[in-house]
Order: sequence, then C-alpha cells, then structure tokens
Amino acid sequence: MRLCFLVPWITKGRGGTENVGQMMANAMAARGHEVHVITFDDRAEPSRWPLADGITLSHVPEQAGPPQEGQLLMALASVAPDLVVGLHMNRTFLDYVRAARKLGLPLVLSEHQDPRFPARLGTFTPRERMVAFQGATRLHLLTPAFLQTLPAHLQDRARVIPNTVPAAAVPADPGGKNGGPKILLTVARLVARKNLRRLIGEFAGVATAHPDWVLRIVGGGPQRGELEALAERLELSGRIVFPGELEDVYSELACAHCFVLPSLFEGFPMSSLEALAHGLPVVGYAACNGVNMQVEHGVNGLLADHSLEAGSLAAQMDRLMGDARLRRKMGAASLARFEAFYAGEIVFAQWEDLFTEAAAQAPPPRISLEARLEAELDQAVFGATS
Repeated sequence: MRLCFLVPWITKGRGGTENVGQMMANAMAARGHEVHVITFDDRAEPSRWPLADGITLSHVPEQAGPPQEGQLLMALASVAPDLVVGLHMNRTFLDYVRAARKLGLPLVLSEHQDPRFPARLGTFTPRERMVAFQGATRLHLLTPAFLQTLPAHLQDRARVIPNTVPAAAVPADPGGKNGGPKILLTVARLVARKNLRRLIGEFAGVATAHPDWVLRIVGGGPQRGELEALAERLELSGRIVFPGELEDVYSELACAHCFVLPSLFEGFPMSSLEALAHGLPVVGYAACNGVNMQVEHGVNGLLADHSLEAGSLAAQMDRLMGDARLRRKMGAASLARFEAFYAGEIVFAQWEDLFTEAAAQAPPPRISLEARLEAELDQAVFGATS
C-alpha cells in the first residue's frame, strides 16, 4: 500500500501523538509499504523523530484556512495514496475529512486523547467529533471506554488498538538492591492538565516516612518555575528534582524504582507504558483512561480510587515505597503485561490490519441532490436539530 500519514507537529515536538505517528510510519515502511508523512510547519524543518530511509516528509502551512487547505490537497494529490491516516485530538480532524472527501480517498482518523478533555476545553465538542468521525472510513481509538462515547454505527467502523513503545534494553530494578536513594519517577509535560501540583503535594505527605526516596519530575513546560517554588515552600527542594526535558528518558526509567502518573485525562499514555516496558510498578488514578488499562490494580501497580481526594494517591505511593518485595513482584508483572499486550510487533500487526481494511473500502459517494433537498426540507419542517 501507499500510505500517507498526517502527523501535526512531528517537526516541532516530541509528544505522544508525534511519537505514535513516527512509529506508525516507520513500522509500515519496515513492512514493505510506501510511506509519506505530511505535517504542519511554516519553517519546513526536519522531523524531530527519526524517519526511516525512503519515507518522504512534506510541509503545509500551520494556520488553518484556504492556503493550508490548498497545499494539503496538493500534497495529498501528489502522493495519490491508497489510504490517508490522520492523527490528532481536536477539530483539525474536520480538515482531514474535507481533504480526503474532496480527493475521494479512504481515511483513518486516529484519536490520541481522552475525548472528555478537548470537550471540556471547547477545542473539540462531542458534536464536532461525531461529524468528523462520520467522514472517516475507519476510526482508531485507544481504549474501549472511548468507543462507548460513539453511536452504534460509528462503533461499527472503529477499532481499539493501544499504543506501543520500544522495548527496554536495560530493565529497571524496582527492588533497589544497590542501597542508594530510591527514585519515584514521573515523565510529563509541565502543564496544568498533568496534575503535577497534586503529585508534589501527595509526595510531601509521604516524604517524611520515606527519607531515602526522591521524586524526579522529568519534562519541560510553562509550569516549571511554579512547581519548583511549590517544592521549595514544602521544604522538599533537595528531594524533588527537575531534570528538564530529555530526548531519551529510558536511562531515567532504568534507574527508577517506581513510576507515578497523576493525570486525570490521558489517551493511552506513553510514559507509563514505557514504565511497564522497563518492569516498573505504576501508580495512578483509576479514573484516568489509558492508565486504568495499563495497570491492573494489585497486580502490576496500584490505582487510587478517589481522584479528587487529597491523600488518595499518596496512600498508594506509600504502599509501594515501603515494600521492596512488592515493587519487585509488581514490576515483573508490568513487564509481562507489556510483552503480552503492548509489544511492538503485536501492535504493528493490528495497525496494518486496520489500514488494509480501510484501504480496501471505497469512500462513500457524494450526497445526492435529492438527499440534500430532503435534509433541507426536514429542517424547514422540524427546525434545526442540536
């Protein structure tokens, strides 16, 4: 197949959507498909993620509007793919649908966020989401919970496939035999939705009971100064470390003893999945979609039930921080879970099956004049529907 992936910020950031996009592209190239990537970048910079030899990268304008749409149409027409795969998490999906429909191309929309979050922010309403999804040949969702947010006819064209990450070359030792400081690790953008203020407060609640533990918060973002100031006010500056944004976090994971992700809204988070790949026990909130799939409570980690209650996350952290044997047991279960469900070749095969299925289905014909007039008559008689 000739595949074209629309990956929004592959030249600008190293977030989860871009990570999945480059893995999709590289995996399909390795499986013998012709692969092209289109991204939005006025400066036409190279990808921040490595793309395999033979993958072409094209750039279209960043600003939505006629120039962007025209260049996107031209780029897609130049490739003439068998299938377009568009990754995103907001109303840009509608731009993908317009382009694919105008060119008569089958389209997979790949969603990479809990749909509740953009709906809450107003960046992608449930109605807009359903309209965009109506225009897709197939849908790629990350969890069964997201599938349940769709009407039955859209569920029929959706496929639930988790994310994957590379296997760890050096596994972690969650039991911590070396006798040095124990590391509670999180990897996240330093932004409000990652709930890191809550994490620092929860760590403060257990820090005295575990003087041999430090919290390492790996990542960059606008909240760094605020979070560092909070750690200082809590007199934990020496025990909460901010290494900044790192190109490769695997060395951090290999040295950690427990992983925590305090988010309440995720898609299928890469950072906690990387922790599983390293054989680390994971702590998070049961309400967080994605995390609650990766972690089976009491088996490979612990999930806090009361996401709005102070101390709920700390209680689960405390249990693992105080029990090396339990960390070792749960860490082994994390690695086994990763290898059984989320290893690369398992997920790559599911992606390829989805793309093959979508490419084989012709896009729907344009709506007929009769159907269009019937819709306008329905509105004239019954009024606009919300």
